[in-house]
Amino acid sequence: MSGSVRSGDDRMFEFRQEQADDGPPADGVAFTVLSVDDDPAFQQSLRMALSDFRFNDSPLRLLTASSSSEAQEVMVAHPDVSAILLDVVMESDDAGLQLVRAVREQLGNAEVRIVLITGQPGMAPMRKTLQQLDVSDYWLKTDLYRERLQGIVTGSLRTWSEIHALARAKRGLQHIVQMGNRLTGQRDLDGFSRQLLHELATLLEMPADGLVCVREDGNGTPPEGVRVIAADGAFATQQGRWLADVDDAMARDLLAEAFVSRASVGMPACQMLYLDGDGRVPPLVAYLASERSLDAEEHELLQVFTAHANASLVNVDLTSRLDRVAYRDSLLDIPNGNALRLELQQVLEQPWPSGQSLLVVDLGQYTDGSLALGPEQGDLLLQRMAERLAQLYPPPCRVARLHEGTFAVLGPTTWLALDPVSALEQSEDTGELPFLRVDAARVDLDHYRGGAGGAVAAGLLLVNRIRADGGHGVADYRAEGEQENLQRFLQSRALYRALREDRIGVALQAQVDMDSGAVVGAEVLARWNENGQPVSPAEFIPVAEASGLIVPLGQRVIELTCDALRALEAAGFPEVPLSVNVSPLQLHRREFIDELAATLEKQGIEPRRMELEITEGAVMNDYQAGRELLARLRRLGFGIAVDDFGTGYSSLRYVHSLPVTRLKLDRHFTSEIGEARVESSVADMILALGRRLGLDVVAEGVETREQANWLREHDCPCAQGYLFARPEPLEDFIARMRRQRTGDG
Repeated sequence: MSGSVRSGDDRMFEFRQEQADDGPPADGVAFTVLSVDDDPAFQQSLRMALSDFRFNDSPLRLLTASSSSEAQEVMVAHPDVSAILLDVVMESDDAGLQLVRAVREQLGNAEVRIVLITGQPGMAPMRKTLQQLDVSDYWLKTDLYRERLQGIVTGSLRTWSEIHALARAKRGLQHIVQMGNRLTGQRDLDGFSRQLLHELATLLEMPADGLVCVREDGNGTPPEGVRVIAADGAFATQQGRWLADVDDAMARDLLAEAFVSRASVGMPACQMLYLDGDGRVPPLVAYLASERSLDAEEHELLQVFTAHANASLVNVDLTSRLDRVAYRDSLLDIPNGNALRLELQQVLEQPWPSGQSLLVVDLGQYTDGSLALGPEQGDLLLQRMAERLAQLYPPPCRVARLHEGTFAVLGPTTWLALDPVSALEQSEDTGELPFLRVDAARVDLDHYRGGAGGAVAAGLLLVNRIRADGGHGVADYRAEGEQENLQRFLQSRALYRALREDRIGVALQAQVDMDSGAVVGAEVLARWNENGQPVSPAEFIPVAEASGLIVPLGQRVIELTCDALRALEAAGFPEVPLSVNVSPLQLHRREFIDELAATLEKQGIEPRRMELEITEGAVMNDYQAGRELLARLRRLGFGIAVDDFGTGYSSLRYVHSLPVTRLKLDRHFTSEIGEARVESSVADMILALGRRLGLDVVAEGVETREQANWLREHDCPCAQGYLFARPEPLEDFIARMRRQRTGDG
């Protein structure tokens, strides 16, 4: 054993050197000496004097050159020259010294030993010159008898061997330090193994003809459970095979032996590194076909290399496990959203066209199933969806779980072009869940401009829009939609500035008594002008709701409503009530009632003068909590109107128990009056319901005399719409009230 190094659990890394049967050692290679002299007779005598010379039981290879330029060509062709016997005077008096400078400075060879010789005693260079040029010795040709010449060559080769060994050790240690960084930088075992094989071959200056095996089962007996995870050169075809199936019998047997002995093995034909992973990582063996034995210095370097590689293996395993946490779904063992976004970004960075698309698939009943039947049911739904996606989209498609019940598929556009909904919902698998309800969105990446996060967000937005619109199926991404989204975003920023700069106003739309035609109240509507142009509420109210600005917007409208009530009181109309819309987001804030009461108290407004209009959904989504909230508002004195009543039929069975004071007949039912449509019967039913429950009813959107007459005939007490008055500024509404009082209207 030429050397050993202890691992983390005190096992020994053993390198066994196999000797040849006879002759010189397997590592006995020729040392090269270059004789540079323009005297053929001297060259011949030199060759005869060194014909039987050996150094460390190795032969000598003698090269010759007759000029400085020829010598430089030989040095370039044979960088392994160990010593140069150099005539000082050749084509010029200083040709030898110039060659020394060229070797040291131009060729950068600091290891080769140089001995100057001359047949002209008067041409001896100064000792200072010899030191500056790094010349080992200087001799006269007349002093070079056979034994002295061999002694000079022996000393030069011994010095070269020491310098060369130190330089090689330095290069090897530098390589090992850099190798440690490169190995540790790998993200998984496969990448580590490929890099390990490359680094080992580079360190030993050999071709990367080898393979790396890992024992995947901790207790298996080789070659069972041992798999080739990296292979290169002559062994490239063995990639992915089990060790028992490796073609090379010697490699197969030696690898099995290394796993049994748990030691690195060095032989003339190969080098094997055993990495035990400190007992925390499956053991690994790297096999490199070397074709030669290693010397003592190489063995020492290999021991250091093995220790560093083993430490890197442990670090890579930790990184791999962290990556698994970061990039794998723990329940389904498939890529998660982080992994999908990384692959998606790589696709987006490819030259156009990539021919790839992204499919976002949402499992509709996941949340409801989990809440109703427990998390086990939710897990079962997810597993079944993952199985169906894998069957429908095999590689090269990549299936990932984004979050909750939402999945994504990244793959060729042609593969993702067909509608997947029916195939995913009704599968032929025989399981407990034959039916899954899904919606999907498809983003053709060749028509998308942006990053990976934006592409996923676009798909999720499309799926959510399908659900919000009450639809079902697959939505396709449109590039124009990005511009629409951008416009909505810019509009939300402009609305935010308008709120901060107090540029939100209100308009009042009169509500009239259907019997007398008198104005009996008004609805307060938000108004916004941007750059002198009015923005339709149909545009900015949805933007405000989506951005969360509906809360400060609603608060501002309430404040302006208080201002309007005080102005009406000052004008002599203290009993005219105003209705104001309250969004679900406002209504369900815990601070809403307290803030509302504080605002009215600060402005000196009695709650009975303000009616709050709420939508059916604001209460029906959580009936019990909504009922209690409305009861608190009623106790404070506020009137409560159910806006757009009739659009949510489920409320008909609950409205009798809600503390509300008025129903607002939705404009959809008003518009159908007089067209012999069945919807008019809904309007009649709501009017009858209001009478039976003692609730006032206001019909919205009245625009024709025919509609007004029908409502009057069916005892509708109140209405609003363009037929009576359009929304108008507060001053105009007060003027309308004054004309009504004087009878001028």
